[in-house]
Amino acid sequence: MAIRSRRKAREMALRCLYEVEIAQSDPIDALETTADEFELAPDQLQFAKKVVLGVLEHQGEIDNGLAKLIRDYDFDRIAAIDRNVLRIAAYELLQEPAIPPAVTINEAIEIAKRYSTAESGRFVNGVLGKFILTTSKANWDPTTAPSEEAEERFVESPVEVEEVVVEEDSDEAKTAKRFGSWTIRES
Repeated sequence: MAIRSRRKAREMALRCLYEVEIAQSDPIDALETTADEFELAPDQLQFAKKVVLGVLEHQGEIDNGLAKLIRDYDFDRIAAIDRNVLRIAAYELLQEPAIPPAVTINEAIEIAKRYSTAESGRFVNGVLGKFILTTSKANWDPTTAPSEEAEERFVESPVEVEEVVVEEDSDEAKTAKRFGSWTIRES
């Protein structure tokens, strides 16, 4: 059993917040249209919605906190993707006490690099490194952090796996051999 990744949920939240900001879309409409594209599990979809609505609810506080840390540059002039990645991470750092801060920051860096630029990853890291010091997560201790049992759900039902037979020296067999959990059987 494994905990589902929240990366896709964060990416969906980024897409929604970008649409709300740039296209002035209604947040609920943006969530509904984006949900169809991302095909998230119910718990991931719930997390994405929670993040989008939470960022929008606390946007003034989040933006003010982030803007104070960015010297000699207007917060509104930051690329919209970078600005919304920072907002998502700041929301998690301020409002999601069970999520480890290292996870939040790492996810933000990776998403920034994927959807913006490599420099964006460094920029996001620098801003969030300062921002965390202004939050209660500055001295985060996993032993005293609240549990996420209600937030993270384990996959209970077995996943059906399709068995495929491939030729031993085929490209498919070579690809399969790169993955440690694959079993290559001879017929």
